[in-house]
Amino acid sequence: MTCLHEELRTLALFDRVHDYTIDPDPADNRAYASRQIRRSQILAEIEELSASKREQRNHARISSALLLLCAVAYATLHYLIK
Repeated sequence: MTCLHEELRTLALFDRVHDYTIDPDPADNRAYASRQIRRSQILAEIEELSASKREQRNHARISSALLLLCAVAYATLHYLIK
């Protein structure tokens, strides 16, 4: 994810250079359009990775809750049998 953020910063730098250009030629305009497409792809990748991390955290929380429930049930059963 760090590489994606770094690439976004690089694209932003090239976009600033393009914005300060007084008379950009057609090649500069095409490169600018390509950067915008790549920017949207990167943002989509970051969102996908973030959603995946959130999903993993939810699974970990559910697993922890189940483990705690099993431990409490075992302790209760062990206490009642004695």
